[in-house]
Amino acid sequence: MLLHDLVAPRQPVPAGHQHWVVVLHGLGDSKEGWKDVAPMLGLDRVGWVFVQAPRDYFGGWSWFDIASDLGSIDFGHVRSSRAALEELLSHLEKTLGVPSSRLVLMGFSQGCLMTLDVGLRSATPFAGLVAISGWLAFADEYPAAFGPTALTQKILQTHGRYDGVVPIERSRPQAERLKQLGVPLTWVEYDKEHGLDPEREIADIRAFITGVTSGVASGSTAKPARS
Repeated sequence: MLLHDLVAPRQPVPAGHQHWVVVLHGLGDSKEGWKDVAPMLGLDRVGWVFVQAPRDYFGGWSWFDIASDLGSIDFGHVRSSRAALEELLSHLEKTLGVPSSRLVLMGFSQGCLMTLDVGLRSATPFAGLVAISGWLAFADEYPAAFGPTALTQKILQTHGRYDGVVPIERSRPQAERLKQLGVPLTWVEYDKEHGLDPEREIADIRAFITGVTSGVASGSTAKPARS
């Protein structure tokens, strides 16, 4: 079982109505790395699950091995991490009583890749997917690899125009292709590098998660003028 920490909602939520955000960190980070981000989002009525990737990486952790060329990743590791995440999600449903429809997957960089990989293939829908500064593995397997809910799955994907780690020229065409295939994906770009924009991006993520956890349609939560 993947190591993970649970942080309960700050405000009480009736049983059967709780939503949780499952956070997947980037290369070399850990389950501790995004704990400071949660308060910045101001989402007091959701719980948080901070997950640690399974592979040791120079004092941190990774979801898969990677070479300097982003195309040179260990796809076997991606598949094994996918299976580990699916096991964790099943565990969360059993222990928290929360189905995938009340879970938001949110991942950064490598965690973004895992968020898209698990979310697009899932047999059941998630409340939403937040994919930050990453790319899509196995792109040529779609649409055949889509799960039955992929074409209705709400997704917010964000990226920096000045990202020198995962160039936007790699991710932007993938997002466009997913939209062409019918995935309701909202793509937003920012004047940032490989990180998190503390103002505009935080606000867009907050609006998206608020929308998908309150039953509000989320396709227009991120400002299209920025894309």
